[in-house]
Amino acid sequence: MKGERDMAYCMDECYQVWKKDNENKLNPLTFLKYSNLAEKHILPRFGQVSVREITIQDIDAFVEKMRNNKFSEVNINLLIMLLKRFLQVADVDTVNLGLEHTVRVRADKKTIRVMNEQEQQKLEAELEQEDNGNKYLAVSLALKMGLLIGEICGLRWTDIDFAKSTVKIQNTVQRIQNNGAEGKKTILVAMPVAESTRREIPIPDSILQSLRMVQKTDGYVLECKTGKIPDPRREQIRLRKLLEKIEIPSYNFYALRDTFAVKCLEKGMVVEDLSYVLGHATVTVTAERYKGFEGAGRERIMVLKGIMERV
Repeated sequence: MKGERDMAYCMDECYQVWKKDNENKLNPLTFLKYSNLAEKHILPRFGQVSVREITIQDIDAFVEKMRNNKFSEVNINLLIMLLKRFLQVADVDTVNLGLEHTVRVRADKKTIRVMNEQEQQKLEAELEQEDNGNKYLAVSLALKMGLLIGEICGLRWTDIDFAKSTVKIQNTVQRIQNNGAEGKKTILVAMPVAESTRREIPIPDSILQSLRMVQKTDGYVLECKTGKIPDPRREQIRLRKLLEKIEIPSYNFYALRDTFAVKCLEKGMVVEDLSYVLGHATVTVTAERYKGFEGAGRERIMVLKGIMERV
């Protein structure tokens, strides 16, 4: 599809060419996510429209509709990016079209929810009950190690070094929509984490003890049917029911991770170390997300200042 004549092609034809060209180039999980976004949102609106007829007004109206439907700002940006890539398949000049001047929306910084001291103590007391430590292992791993629920579900016994008391974070699990010939259905996909988030971090003694109680030679750390991938949604439901049982407000796994991060800062961990433990791509990501929670860090500085003044 080259040249001016190709502008007569419809968006669906451009998408099919892009799909064929990128199926083996992109990370499989990324490719599936992009395909799902295109087939669910872009093609219903632009699929049969000739690419030469698409205007900046059409794009603006499309973006506004997504906003009104409470579509996430991150995914709106992905849709804009995909639209440009599909149009570029037909050599459409996206600058002249106006797409390059489309304002890319920026997600507002979300308010971080963390457990207060009383809530965390109540949750930890429940986790310490004899029969709960392993049943709610995912909760403990998020609260005490700051792992993402996808990373927790992706943990295999071979990732854990009991001699060193460390674990390698190498895989993640996500639920995604698979728009196949048999219709839509949700599937679980286990994939390597991004290179920037691969890390080896220490395991607290309390977690190590729980792991030893159910230690196996292979397979996933979280209990699941033989050969099956642990389901993040199942763990989220389990967390919700646990919090309801002990009468604590609803928190998701990311809130547990944020609680861990804030506690680390309160105990004096420097942002650089916290960034590594959390697997953030850059220290800036960590510093921006937890800006305003450096109170303990300031206390640490004052302690150092007091020592220095006595030298």
